[in-house]
Amino acid sequence: MAVGLAAAGVLGIARESVVGTYVAPEKYVPFLSESLEVQQSNIYRRPIRGLVDPVGAVAGPQHPAGSLTFEVTHDTLPYFLYGMRGAVVKTGTTPNWIYTFTPSAIGTPTTTLSLTLVRNAIVFGYLGMTVGTFQLTMQNGIMVCTIGFVGLEEATQASPTATWPTTAPVGIPGDMKVEIPTATQVYDTDQFTFDTNDNAEPQFRLRDDQRWPSFVKWGERETTLSLERDFEARTEFDAFLAATSQAITIAAYTDANLSVTVSMPSLIKNSYAIGLTGQGDLVRSSVEYQGIYDATAAAAYTIVAESTEVIA
Repeated sequence: MAVGLAAAGVLGIARESVVGTYVAPEKYVPFLSESLEVQQSNIYRRPIRGLVDPVGAVAGPQHPAGSLTFEVTHDTLPYFLYGMRGAVVKTGTTPNWIYTFTPSAIGTPTTTLSLTLVRNAIVFGYLGMTVGTFQLTMQNGIMVCTIGFVGLEEATQASPTATWPTTAPVGIPGDMKVEIPTATQVYDTDQFTFDTNDNAEPQFRLRDDQRWPSFVKWGERETTLSLERDFEARTEFDAFLAATSQAITIAAYTDANLSVTVSMPSLIKNSYAIGLTGQGDLVRSSVEYQGIYDATAAAAYTIVAESTEVIA
């Protein structure tokens, strides 16, 4: 086989009905980059026997992990929400369905994902995949998502026949809305990064049938938001000094009925930086927020995708 190009890569995603049991792709996802791999901790033996070198190796625990970056579209993002720590509720009617993800405090996944990845016509099947980290940001004027996965196993699968979506990405220029606070639209922001990290870890147990993890557990959640804004008044700076809680909503559209919205009902500013550099530079502020649990919303954040995609 000749050396292949990345351009021929294929990625498919599916929800698993049984944790760690492979499911052929439900949806094919155009993506920008990936770093999925099997991480293996080999055990190198160094008994004292008149040598200063390892005398052998034992294959150790192994699990799949890595990241995936893709342009956000209303029809692909909901599939990844199912692998996150929380629940997805589907409402609405055809042709516009609403998928609302609300994070929770569960310790282990309720839904795992199968990822089918083709590199140079060689198929990798990553099983029991969970979303440990989730990031939304802007790249080249388009909203992109980067997901960090932790999973259970990898196994060769049959080569899939991809059916590619042709959906336009959300959040292209002219189709973004930032509300600070929620319900008050502002026009002074040009960059944001939303991050949530559930600190997923593979859990290995003594057993006689596998070296893969028995399950993936989640730890403490950390949700953050960073914004780049024009500095025009002290209002937000004074709120930083007072540690005042604030709600922020960021929405990205394809059209009026197809969108992805992130709502953070309670944020505290961790830092508020204002600096003067060159004579011709604009006066800007860099704001870092920490998300906290909001009792009224019963969550630190929610993600809503309004989509034509029908997910059973």
